[in-house]
Amino acid sequence: MDLAQQLVRSCVRSFYDTKHILVIDALIIHSAVRDDDMAYLMGMNTKDLHKLCGRLKEDRFLAVHTRPEIKEGQQRPMNRTYYYIDYRATIDSIKWRVYLIDKQVQGNTVPALERKEYFCPRCKSEWTVMEVLDKTGPLGFLCHRCDFLLEQVTNNNQGGHEQSTKLNAQFKFITDLLPKIDQAVIPENNFEQALSSAVKVNRDETNPASETAPLDAAAERPTAVKGLTNTGPTSIAVTITASEGPTEADIAAEKARKKKTAEQNALPVHFTHSTISGEQVKFGANTGSHLESAEPDKKAAGYDTPSANGDSTEIDALFAKLKEEQAKEAQQEQDEEYETDDEEDEDMGFEDVIQTGTGSGVGTPASSFGEGKLTGVPSGLASALKKPSASRSGTSTGVTSPVTGPNTPNEDGRPAKKVRIEEPTPKDEEESEEDVEFEDV
Repeated sequence: MDLAQQLVRSCVRSFYDTKHILVIDALIIHSAVRDDDMAYLMGMNTKDLHKLCGRLKEDRFLAVHTRPEIKEGQQRPMNRTYYYIDYRATIDSIKWRVYLIDKQVQGNTVPALERKEYFCPRCKSEWTVMEVLDKTGPLGFLCHRCDFLLEQVTNNNQGGHEQSTKLNAQFKFITDLLPKIDQAVIPENNFEQALSSAVKVNRDETNPASETAPLDAAAERPTAVKGLTNTGPTSIAVTITASEGPTEADIAAEKARKKKTAEQNALPVHFTHSTISGEQVKFGANTGSHLESAEPDKKAAGYDTPSANGDSTEIDALFAKLKEEQAKEAQQEQDEEYETDDEEDEDMGFEDVIQTGTGSGVGTPASSFGEGKLTGVPSGLASALKKPSASRSGTSTGVTSPVTGPNTPNEDGRPAKKVRIEEPTPKDEEESEEDVEFEDV
């Protein structure tokens, strides 16, 4: 342990500041120091101390441990930081840094064949021995660029060996202790061992230390139930199989689980089956599983009994009878509509009238109503022609056409309508007669 402490002190004094040296000396003396006690020894606040110890922690010269502690009279714990030295990790870090520095210095050394020993005073070029052998002169080797005589420089590019020699001289105190440390056994110094051998920091009365007690590790673990001390897993089982995907046991368990879930979610019988006919009701695509699960209960509910089947037959006969009555009513309505259309067509027709010789000879245009046509009707008779009313309450003069009598059938086979004809009036009354219009049916 003395060799390890001597090595740590020597390295810190060679490469670190005074404050870092004081921190390492305090840790070597007290073994493990809390952050507030170290701040008291260093005469600084805790924040600056953490920043100062951060570099030493990165270089593995000290270790940090944090644990919860509770003050007397308080229930909420607080985290406390402790500093100590892990000598094994520190020695390994020193060896690694020395190796990297030595390798970096030796890497600058140039091999003898690649060393440029010839220099040209005119063009300032440098050449190796192998490069100047093929061009010689009476006085020595010549430059390949300007054919000037080269000068040999024997001490050029030999700084790598000098740096290595200088490094070994400066690191002698480290290189001498490392073989001795490798032969000795350095005991492990973790936080528990360092705290057990720690020396208490003596404080004056003006700056008393706050007494805290470490919190039990079991109390740190969160508990779901008050008073439960062991909440961690007791055992972990790992199963390794060569087959891909789920095993047969997993598939069977999944099927059983789905079947049990389907039975639990099955709808009652009065939801899935009709209470009248006993037929299964289809709600949608998502209810197939529920309907299938309710199918076995149909027989138990009494839907297949003779009484249920007889009731369904009577209901079907009743619905068929209702359909027949509806069809008859629809046929009757269509017949009535057809008869009404025929009567309207009969009322809208006109009869043909023979032109008499007493008229003016001016014919009226043919009417578009009905199938009868008025051709060559005199203007005197045109004002006297009137249709009978739609209610057939009008009277006729009894004068009929010599061609079409009262009962003469027309082209459609229906009897012709009667026409009321009035005697022509004098010519001075023609203007008033033209104002007479046909009646609308």
